[in-house]
Amino acid sequence: MLSTLDGVVIGAYLLLALGIGFASRVRGEEGRESFFLADRALPWWWAGTSIAATTFAADTPLAITGIVASRGFSGNWVWLSWLGVHAAVVVLFARRWWRTGVVTDAEFLSLRYAGRSAEWLRTMRAMLYGLVYNVIILGWVLRAMGKIVQPLVDWSSWAPWLVTAASRVLPAQSALGGPDEAITVILLVALVSLYSTVGGLRGVVRTDLVQFALGLLGSIWLAVVAWSHAGGRSGVRAGLEAAYADRASVWWQFLPSVQSGWGGAIGFGAFGLGAYLLVQSYANVPADGGGYLQQRLSSARSEDDAEKAALLFVVLQYGVRLWPWLMVALAALVLAPVGNEGVTLGPQMGTLVAADREMAYPALMLTLLPPGVLGLLIVSLLAAFMSTVDTHFNWGASYVVSDVALRLRPELTPRAQVRIARVALLTFSVAAVLVAFQIERIEQAWRWVAVLGAALGVPTIARWLWWRVTAAAELAGAIVGLAVAAAMMVTGALSYEQQLVVISAASAAAMSMAIAVGPRPDLAVVARFMRAVRPFGWWPSLAGAPRAEAVWPALGRWVLLVAALISVLRVGVWLMIG
Repeated sequence: MLSTLDGVVIGAYLLLALGIGFASRVRGEEGRESFFLADRALPWWWAGTSIAATTFAADTPLAITGIVASRGFSGNWVWLSWLGVHAAVVVLFARRWWRTGVVTDAEFLSLRYAGRSAEWLRTMRAMLYGLVYNVIILGWVLRAMGKIVQPLVDWSSWAPWLVTAASRVLPAQSALGGPDEAITVILLVALVSLYSTVGGLRGVVRTDLVQFALGLLGSIWLAVVAWSHAGGRSGVRAGLEAAYADRASVWWQFLPSVQSGWGGAIGFGAFGLGAYLLVQSYANVPADGGGYLQQRLSSARSEDDAEKAALLFVVLQYGVRLWPWLMVALAALVLAPVGNEGVTLGPQMGTLVAADREMAYPALMLTLLPPGVLGLLIVSLLAAFMSTVDTHFNWGASYVVSDVALRLRPELTPRAQVRIARVALLTFSVAAVLVAFQIERIEQAWRWVAVLGAALGVPTIARWLWWRVTAAAELAGAIVGLAVAAAMMVTGALSYEQQLVVISAASAAAMSMAIAVGPRPDLAVVARFMRAVRPFGWWPSLAGAPRAEAVWPALGRWVLLVAALISVLRVGVWLMIG
């Protein structure tokens, strides 16, 4: 349980976050550009750190701890493969997103295409990303927070009346835990909603800067303590070999292998390369860096700042913050061996971790850290949680204003736009809590998002590359891909990795067929897009439109950056454990 000193540290942090939000208050007359893009005035290091803070959610260290316990380091390619898209954002998309001048990636479709099919596509994309994708992510982040606070809170002692009242409307046990955990998560969501509705994106980014620093400090502190208790580099390796005998090498295997269903396990070089580095990459992250990445890039003060922000994010994501989480995950395998968790953690905590290895992360916090320091580590996880939630609230509300409200009523005043944004943000907070009650495991939600992304990935990339892609073709690819995804999720056909490949292939085939038999694009619209964005790939020579950048030099830069990131990961694993 928490000490008084821990409570003081946590309370001080929560007041700080609230104060930053109110200090960044958006006035109603400033409108959506201020509320959602901070007046397009963010310096690169603000925007880049904010992206990193958003992806640094409280669920991530827990999920990594569970993945390492079940599949070793190589299991993390389920999310490390995102580096493919993130590298493409740096090399290809960051500057071009800034040039579009849009508020949301759905609004971009009205620049790229024209006509009724473009409006249908814009509506579908806004619904899928603004509602479905966004709320699933929020749901799993809330689910993770429920796990973290489970061994820490005791509202039954602190405020029994509140537990009694909550028990009348909350289930006794759910994905968020019991009423104690659910109360804590709901109160945190309410706090984030409050400062997010007041401060808009500028308030979100300012709190992100503080929250990222605290989150990184906390994760490093726990990593150093856990690693030391496990005996350092040599002690961890010896402990793994002693506890797991011939299975020990599984924990530090670098490249993934998957069960193909067509002849056993296939290594990274064949099926794994496509499934993990390519398909898996754009399946989990919008293939062109859309979503909240686009929002931050569009809020930068120049296209140079947008590109620098994307590069800073990639460095922080794959070169800095990953290693403390992996150190804790590996140390947990030594300090609380799978199947024998109670020896170090005690019977109560050991039973909790044995039932769910993701709980090893908060369990080590409680076991290894003294009062005060424990409060600081909890603050770091709260910071990670809040920096993700505030972004997704603001980002989701941007679709409601830009892609729904203003299309229905273009005459809305700036004050009305901000008012709608605040109502939408509060609505997202309620929806996120409801979805969180349905998520049993964090990795399960990751896979839901991946299946959705696989259906949209190829059309998303193709519209930047080739002028012949139309709104109708992109719509056809998305609909067929989503239909195949739904069928596979219902039937359970094929493995997870195979599903992603098949869904992606079906989407690409439907899009290609629609291009072949459908109408050709309006050249005036193509020229307008080329003037605004200066795209790369295969585009016609049109009067008044700039020449498109060749795709092969851009692809070469992407390959070099991906290779560099993978090399950093490989060297890091070797330094950590050999």
